[in-house]
Amino acid sequence: MKTACFGRCAIVAALVAISIGCEIHDAPGGPETSANASAEPASGAAGESETADPSGVARVARGRITFILGFQPGLKLARQRQKPLLVFFTAEWCHYCHQLAGEAFVQDAVVEMSRQFVCVLVDADADPEVCREFRVRGYPTIQFLSPRGVPLNRVTGKQPGHALVHEMQAALQVVARQDKTLTR
Repeated sequence: MKTACFGRCAIVAALVAISIGCEIHDAPGGPETSANASAEPASGAAGESETADPSGVARVARGRITFILGFQPGLKLARQRQKPLLVFFTAEWCHYCHQLAGEAFVQDAVVEMSRQFVCVLVDADADPEVCREFRVRGYPTIQFLSPRGVPLNRVTGKQPGHALVHEMQAALQVVARQDKTLTR
């Protein structure tokens, strides 16, 4: 009896650990390392690069999706364009964040659906106050917000592309219902 319970408990614990993703902790090497890393363009990992557009808004690619770097510039753009936000809370040291970017953010359905959002990247080490404001407890976390910044649904942990598409559709449906209610 104890062996069966132990086995089931171990499986449940492993599934919980996998679904949560990376836990919050200090970046390897301490604050100095993370500050230096965020000041330089991300170019080491596949599908990760940083640029700025003519308006001066910093953009960064993860997989095949281009993100606005920083919550406030992303929120401003979402309000201007009247598009919902997909906020990707991540960290350089987060293994599952890199896996999500390399697996889900390269899938055609995810990339196509992402065009209906203002995609924003929030680095846990560069913007810890934004992470605290949204009560992010693990990485990766994807928070969907209305164009006015109202929280919608949230995904925590590494997700397969089809699950992410489902959550993106759910967020778009909520925004469409809100828009319909406001126009009555």
